[in-house]
Amino acid sequence: MGSTEVIACYESLAAFTDQMSSAARKGEWDALVGIEQQRSALVSVMKSLDAVTSLDEPARARKKQLIGSVLAQDAEIRKLVQAWMSEHELDMQSNAQELRLLKKYGA
Repeated sequence: MGSTEVIACYESLAAFTDQMSSAARKGEWDALVGIEQQRSALVSVMKSLDAVTSLDEPARARKKQLIGSVLAQDAEIRKLVQAWMSEHELDMQSNAQELRLLKKYGA
């Protein structure tokens, strides 16, 4: 495989990451997880392909641009997920306390 295939993989990676970002903004957490699983499978394939393929300067520049985009979107996704987790942390703590009380005192 050549540099065209490597760049196509990075384009796909960026597209998956864009979909994940959109799902996170909409609060579609199940969709986010499903897309992340697809993206992880792609990354596994990309690792071996990337390791054995040399890129010319334009391809390296495009790869760098795509990686920068993916990293920026990953940061946005992480921020949205952390906000959601913080928002629901109190609910989870309350539920855990309720379960402890039920176990201790019965229902």
